[in-house]
This record gives sequence, structure tokens and C-alpha cells, in this order.
Amino acid sequence: MVSIVITTKNAEEFIVDCIKSVINSNYIKAGGNFEIILVDNYSADKTVEIAKSLGAKTFLKGPERSAQRNYGVEQSAGEIVGILDADMILSETVISECVEIFENNENIKALYIPEKIFGKGFFNKVRNFERSFYNTTVIDGLRFFRREDFLKIGGFDTSLYAAEDWDLDRRMKTAGGGDSNY
Repeated sequence: MVSIVITTKNAEEFIVDCIKSVINSNYIKAGGNFEIILVDNYSADKTVEIAKSLGAKTFLKGPERSAQRNYGVEQSAGEIVGILDADMILSETVISECVEIFENNENIKALYIPEKIFGKGFFNKVRNFERSFYNTTVIDGLRFFRREDFLKIGGFDTSLYAAEDWDLDRRMKTAGGGDSNY
């Protein structure tokens, strides 16, 4: 089973596209076993209602993203966990590609997923241009994990207010021996 954990706060503008990108993946269309877990930080909009209507298991948790992500993984049943932000859209093949890598490489504990930033604003264009110069670095962040390995290192450090993804990357590298995909 693959568990997709999505963290939200007032994300009704994005959540439909995010969840539908999971549902429309070739892994799900081929009958892959999955669940979508949404952990919301007490939104004032319709994020939770929308997610429920699309079949997501929903939970309320704060005070911030790291605690939400850890809680979502704790609630998950999948051996493989993907962690998404509400404004992310997966390509059709990313889940099946990740599952295949994990199935064929039992020593890999986590995977980077290259990200592209879409949007018409200047800042979005600059960030996407910047990302074109690197791949599988701590800036990309780990997105798919073996659940047991994520829990073994304690997940995200909830005492950090910034750079929690870099910290997780560092601790996962230490636990996994330092490979580019752990």
C-alpha cells in the first residue's frame, strides 16, 4: 500500500488538483492499493470538506507542517509514504516509478522527487529557473519514504521552525549511509 500524506491550511484553491493528480496516477488507475491522508491545520475555508468529497481520510492537527506530516505518517497504513504540499501536482507516473524503485532496491529508504514550479508570477519563474540547476539535493527535499524508516528516525523535528526538510534529509542520510537516494 502507498499512503499519500497531504498537509494543508486554507488550501481550497489547490487541493482539488493535488488530490486528483494522485487519483489519476497510472499506479492508482492500474489498481494499486493506496490511501490519501489529509492533515489540516484548522482551515477557515472548505479544504477539509473538499478533501473528504474526493475520498481523503482527513484529520485536524497543528501547530505547523512538521507536526502535521508526522501525524499523517503515524495514521498511515502504507509501507511507502509520499508527503505532498497542497499546491503540488504529481506527474502521472511518479507513484508507480517510486514503488518500482522501492520494490527493486530494498536498501533505499527515501527518494527525492524533482519539482517544477508553475505559475505566471515573476517569483515562480525565478524559482523554477533556479531549480533547473540542481537535482537530488537537500533543496529538493525527500518526498517518498519507507514508512518504517521515516518513523525510525523520528520523522520531522517539530522543534524546528525552518529548514526541517534539510534536517530530515541529513538524518535520513546518516541512517541510510549517505546515498543520493537513501
